Amino acid sequence: MRIAVVENEAEERKQIGSYIVEYFQEKAILADLQYYKDGQEIVEAAKEAFDVIFMDIDMQGLNGLEAARQIRSYDSRVMIVFITHMAGYAIEGYSVQALDFLVKPVSSFRIREELDKILQLFKKRNPEKIILKGNDSIYQVDINDIYYIEMYGRKLRIHRSEGTLEINSSLRYFEELLSEASFFRCHNAFLVNMVYVSAIEKNDAIIKGEKIPVSRQRKKEFVQAFTRYLGGCL
Repeated sequence: MRIAVVENEAEERKQIGSYIVEYFQEKAILADLQYYKDGQEIVEAAKEAFDVIFMDIDMQGLNGLEAARQIRSYDSRVMIVFITHMAGYAIEGYSVQALDFLVKPVSSFRIREELDKILQLFKKRNPEKIILKGNDSIYQVDINDIYYIEMYGRKLRIHRSEGTLEINSSLRYFEELLSEASFFRCHNAFLVNMVYVSAIEKNDAIIKGEKIPVSRQRKKEFVQAFTRYLGGCL
């Protein structure tokens, strides 16, 4: 995900950026973050296509609203979040399809709320692939290629046709990220792709010949979800 922070105050620019970096590091998601100090800079840079722009409105020269209007002339998809001291700009912001407005001073909590919303929208726009970050590697993974995800200590193992990836993240995060896909958390430590479940035998889901445990507390709901996925009923 490509993100721009546009803010003419250096300290505020740095602070907002640090909140964003911290958020994506915790979720083990790759984010390309770029910084700009005025509207003219981002108008030129945005021609290379950003996914999200966090932009101050009150900037010298070309202000945030005018910059957004120019960006919208060639990019209708980028998500624009305005940052301002005055909420009164909201009405004008609708004319450039602003996603939201953050009123200064902006807290880490508010940035995280906004990024949660952005990730959900990004997932809907790009449902087939996710970006994963390992210890020293970056992977673009097709979600339809994932067999199941296993919690292993403080790490996750992503089991897929091309091999197993190990990353630092939480199973809860992937449960939410893949909630609209064919994934189900059948056990506290396992999230399975129902595309690859060939059978449910007693307290196990069978995936590519492997037995994946299904907890007693989740079994009824899992069987119902699997049946709905198959298009039948019990």
